[in-house]
Amino acid sequence: MKIILAQTAGFCFGVKRAVDMAFECESTEGTYTFGPIIHNEVVIDALEKKGVKAVEKIEGDNMRTLIIRAHGVNPSIYKQGEEKGIDIVDATCPYVKKIHRIVEKYSQNGHKVIIAGDKNHPEIIGINGWAKEGCIIVKDVEELKTLTLEKDNTHYLLVAQTTYKKEVVDAIVEELNAQGINFEFNNTICSATKERQEEAIRVASQVECMLVLGGKKSSNTVKLYEISKKYCERSYCIATAEELTADMISGTEVIGITAGASTPECVIQDVIKKLHELEEKQGKKPKTWDEAIKELGSFILKSKEEEAKKLENEQ
Repeated sequence: MKIILAQTAGFCFGVKRAVDMAFECESTEGTYTFGPIIHNEVVIDALEKKGVKAVEKIEGDNMRTLIIRAHGVNPSIYKQGEEKGIDIVDATCPYVKKIHRIVEKYSQNGHKVIIAGDKNHPEIIGINGWAKEGCIIVKDVEELKTLTLEKDNTHYLLVAQTTYKKEVVDAIVEELNAQGINFEFNNTICSATKERQEEAIRVASQVECMLVLGGKKSSNTVKLYEISKKYCERSYCIATAEELTADMISGTEVIGITAGASTPECVIQDVIKKLHELEEKQGKKPKTWDEAIKELGSFILKSKEEEAKKLENEQ
């Protein structure tokens, strides 16, 4: 059985940074994250064992440290924390932070802001709070067509959820142009997201079975699954190795693996080990674990330092 592991699988720079910051905080009583630090139950469970729990609002007198999730929050959360004397640890992804600055600047200059994204996603909820009068949030071109946008003397800014599908955003841009809307488009789709989705297509196109690893609440994981399914019918989205069954890989010789930006390396390792265990149960003689690791190379082949440097250049 041949395994093709996507080079972009696993933590992106922003997620790794947020997770590292959360685990570096002292596990004393009174340390919380505002919402889940990332959308992955393995990481959330590990933080809870460390004594760091997620909350959805600031309340009580025992909160001493508040870690802002990678998805970011609206300005009111910072203000509430400061008023209560809470130590704020800002783990917002720098890509998301950049959107906050853009939205705040343009809205103060009189632009109305349109966000292409999921209105219920925490990243979008956070971004919406940075606009002077709130944002117009559209999930796709069909929803955009139901709106009546002003044309005379009205300037719009269009931004996108960092993990959104490029083709959906492109369609929205095309429709705004078709309607004659006066707008400026700032492409805020994360470059790591774009590369991850493009590689999912490449891998899924050459395998018999595709495994997409990540939490079911992770937007970018769900999108990777949807993309993979288009190119490989036998695509499965699994959160942990426990969800992988023999039926999923039955009769396959080439298996592809990718993982969402919130999926820790240990999950990728566990799934590959499980694949080898299932292969042995089928009477085959797979490579040894050491041989498999040597063949696949590092799980996180993309340099996080290079990604961080790229972000600095973009800013």
